Amino acid sequence: MNDRQRIEKLSIEQKAKLLTGTGFWKSAECDDIGLEAFTMSDGPHGLRVQDKMPNHLGIGTSCPSTCFPTAVIMACSWDEELGEELGCYLGAEAAYMGVSMVLGPGLNIKRSPKCGRNFEYFSEDAYLSGKLAAAYVRGIQANGTASCIKHFAVNSRERARMVYDCRVDEQTLRETYLTGFEIAVKEGRPAAVMTAYNKVNGEYCNSSRNLVGDILRGEWGFDGLVVSDWGGTYDKAAAVEAGVDLEMPKCSFSAEEVVRAVKEGRLDEKFVNESVERQLNFSRRVRAADIKDVDWIAHSRFARRCAENSLVLLKNDDNALPLNTTERVALIGDFARNPRYQGAGSSLVNPTFLDNILGAMQNSSLNFVGFAKGFERRGGRNRRLLNGALKLAREADTLVVCLGLGEGMELESCDRTTIDLPRNQIELLLALAELGKKIVVVLSCGGVVDTNWDRYCSALIHAHLAGQSGGGAVVKALTGEINPSGRLAESFPLKEEDVPCHEIYNKYPYKMDFAEGIYVGYKYYNTFGIPVKYPFGYGLSYTTFAYSDACITDDGARVTVTNTGERDGATVVQMYIRAPRPELKDSPAELKGFKKVFLAAGESAQVFIPFDDYSFRTWDIPSAGWREGGEYAVYLGENSANFFFEGRVSRGTAPAFDGQPQTYEQYFESRISPVQPKRKLKKGELTADFMTEIYDLKYCKGFVARLFALISRIYSRSKDELLANSMNHLPIRFILLFLNYREIQAQGFIEACNGHFFKGIKKILFKK
Repeated sequence: MNDRQRIEKLSIEQKAKLLTGTGFWKSAECDDIGLEAFTMSDGPHGLRVQDKMPNHLGIGTSCPSTCFPTAVIMACSWDEELGEELGCYLGAEAAYMGVSMVLGPGLNIKRSPKCGRNFEYFSEDAYLSGKLAAAYVRGIQANGTASCIKHFAVNSRERARMVYDCRVDEQTLRETYLTGFEIAVKEGRPAAVMTAYNKVNGEYCNSSRNLVGDILRGEWGFDGLVVSDWGGTYDKAAAVEAGVDLEMPKCSFSAEEVVRAVKEGRLDEKFVNESVERQLNFSRRVRAADIKDVDWIAHSRFARRCAENSLVLLKNDDNALPLNTTERVALIGDFARNPRYQGAGSSLVNPTFLDNILGAMQNSSLNFVGFAKGFERRGGRNRRLLNGALKLAREADTLVVCLGLGEGMELESCDRTTIDLPRNQIELLLALAELGKKIVVVLSCGGVVDTNWDRYCSALIHAHLAGQSGGGAVVKALTGEINPSGRLAESFPLKEEDVPCHEIYNKYPYKMDFAEGIYVGYKYYNTFGIPVKYPFGYGLSYTTFAYSDACITDDGARVTVTNTGERDGATVVQMYIRAPRPELKDSPAELKGFKKVFLAAGESAQVFIPFDDYSFRTWDIPSAGWREGGEYAVYLGENSANFFFEGRVSRGTAPAFDGQPQTYEQYFESRISPVQPKRKLKKGELTADFMTEIYDLKYCKGFVARLFALISRIYSRSKDELLANSMNHLPIRFILLFLNYREIQAQGFIEACNGHFFKGIKKILFKK
């Protein structure tokens, strides 16, 4: 008897129970078919294996594990080999801790710098995101641990993340928001994919036949496990039919929904059988190596190496860096002593070790004169701290000032309100600048901030969120022991208003228009001549590089790179291609290849960047498919705004177009959907689809509904930004799931909310 036959012999009730977890982190098992349970853990940059009551918000405690640099800084390495090696370390720790599936990496596009979860994602560019994600996946899965890439798809805002609708045209969807996932699936071959909470064009991702069934499984050939985000299933029967195999965490009423849908003829049982069979295949595939011990010290050292290869030197006037041993150095800023080394939320890691810049500097060769806190981390003026910093600064020749964003400013479930640094930090920098000292700023945050204050410093290092060993890496860069080689994976605009989606990003809570289309990040700035502070792909070095003999071949681009300075160092050769798009007046040059090369002082090397399946294709709207043809401009450069070579290559026949090409203004306006009316419950009645939000319960007439609405309003005024920004937009189904209600209890809750208090309470308490 084969697997399918054994599965078909199970009752629909047995099979339905296998489609949801048995707890917060564990799948179901079934001895009759040989299905073994497997354990999952958050883990984009370190494992979060919880040792007490699990909590998806990162509030609970977790077992110690290595906190590697987050994706935002690892992307700045532009180093696939390093990413794959990080994945290997992460997979080894997972095997040691009994984790079968690592929930990561995340590779959503950084559409806006305000997204609160940007620290967990790689880039504003789909190609770079996909290549790095594929590398992570290969590493994680090298010893049998599964990688689950997320969040599929178009998940680029945290506000109302469980309910908003992304209104996006097919070309933008395919080229910008799906290509990274496609690369990760085809080149990394992840064992699992996690669906996003949000809707895409009116359909929830978790129940989207188009996204999951047609594109992921059909076009890309993905045959692995598709799992929901935690609490991200909105219609269980539709999700199963779409090809989603596992709902997490445990949902007591979803199995009953599946059984009822099958018996009523709304769901073909074959879809249930297929999901169970994929779970069975997955459980056999996941066979992690038997790792009995982990060298935590070696892992921490590797985490430092990752940070060392990813730090971005943004400014270095008059060779202010590296520092020498004769200058008296003062260290100022709370982040030097209490490092901001990771983000907040579900990816929060309990590190095995934690260094800081202060300790590393005290143990360095620098002539260190002291440390001053300088400012309150959470904002607000503190004259005593400011005066203390000024007093110390007067004793020094050079000031290393550590600025950044506090933990509550970048986190899951809510977005940033501004890209500015806290005002008290800027005031400190201005006061220090008046002393006329050399100032070096070290920036610690999860992404883009306004850096127009950099005119007050001589040097600027962006350390991002560099993991548990980042402090030592920063000091090694300051002293010149290492040569910074990171390159930005996102653009730094001159001002927030320059971001192409600025006006529409947060305009409505329940929808997002992706009217800027394919013109995200550097594709917008470069194409339309919008000046930026620091371009995508930008980064300085303590040495210099020259490029010669560049040429285009049938297979790719070649160039000779020479380190013309006196220090060993690395640069990143970047290849951009501008495709013929006759329907658009302005076609963007897009990243289509890159290579990081390390060279000793005076050394030369020939670099070859091959063309691949993504080099020349664009999405053709009329034919609803990929097209390739015409004359393409190929550029080589050090960043997206500085090309040192331009060539031409032809492929096939140029695409035909009958009409006038669209300007950007026409393009933008054509993608704005009608104004969304304010959501209210119809006639104040809560319905059985469970998708009403807590905020909407105030429209119900029942006491229970109004009580929950009151609790929501109280929490929404909380000083805890995570609670304040997430409570109102939690769907009722999400609450019922965490209450562990069965279907009859969920129905009772609805009845109680609709004014039938005793009838509803009876069902909740007595389950009948």
